[in-house]
Amino acid sequence: MDPKEEMQKRILEETEKWTDYDKRNEAFRLKQLARFQPLLKLLNELCAPIESEYIKIIASECSATIEMGLDKPCESKIKWSIEPDFKKQDLSEEYWPQNLWQKKEYREEAPGFLVIEKIRDDTGRVIEFNSENDVIRHLASEIAKRVVFYRRNKLNE
Repeated sequence: MDPKEEMQKRILEETEKWTDYDKRNEAFRLKQLARFQPLLKLLNELCAPIESEYIKIIASECSATIEMGLDKPCESKIKWSIEPDFKKQDLSEEYWPQNLWQKKEYREEAPGFLVIEKIRDDTGRVIEFNSENDVIRHLASEIAKRVVFYRRNKLNE
């Protein structure tokens, strides 16, 4: 095989690896989107009856963040980032064993949901839940405590 043919063959092989990588990532994104949409609807319903001065929900296609304690710095300020759970698989062995500069990873669906809870601006803790209902129960309890606290403080101002 001449060098030109060899180069074309190698380029085609690498192109196929990237195509496969892109297909896997898109399939993952679509699965996460389908898993997250029912939870996003519940999160919006959970936050809807609360005054916007106390709570804000920021949603993307596969994750959401709920923030409380918006108007001023306070001890009760909290933020929850919610998304479907996943696990990472390092593809360096499969695709690019010597080329660590490419840093490719593949994410795979895992059951349940992740909630990263940050109080004030400190580091967060990761909480794993088995179902949408578990996430909603946890958030409802925490949000209710803060709403009552905010309302009481507002009355006492």
